[in-house]
Amino acid sequence: MLQPIELEALKREEDLVPQAILNMRLSDLVRRFDGKLFESQDDLDFYEGVAFSLNGLRFALMHYGRHPEGTVTIYLPFALRDIKAITDTISRIVTELDLPRRAIKWQRSDDPSL
Repeated sequence: MLQPIELEALKREEDLVPQAILNMRLSDLVRRFDGKLFESQDDLDFYEGVAFSLNGLRFALMHYGRHPEGTVTIYLPFALRDIKAITDTISRIVTELDLPRRAIKWQRSDDPSL
């Protein structure tokens, strides 16, 4: 079950890495779940995002201003580095978000060398 958590606290405590891109608007996901949309700016760009815990796994859903409209990036902790584990985690998140598999535009297993 998804539990909303504080995005900025997660970003302070974890190094987050983009591991998948979804064909979905962040605002649509936030409406469906009880997450608090956070807006801010970092060294890269303006962004909006939300964070959740899923059975102890903490992750963020974010959209940066320069990213294509209608996309959301899933950020996972840097410590999660095994491609199979990342792929399984993305699958769990997509299932928990009640999204079809076709919602995944890209994921780390598509290009593990990145």
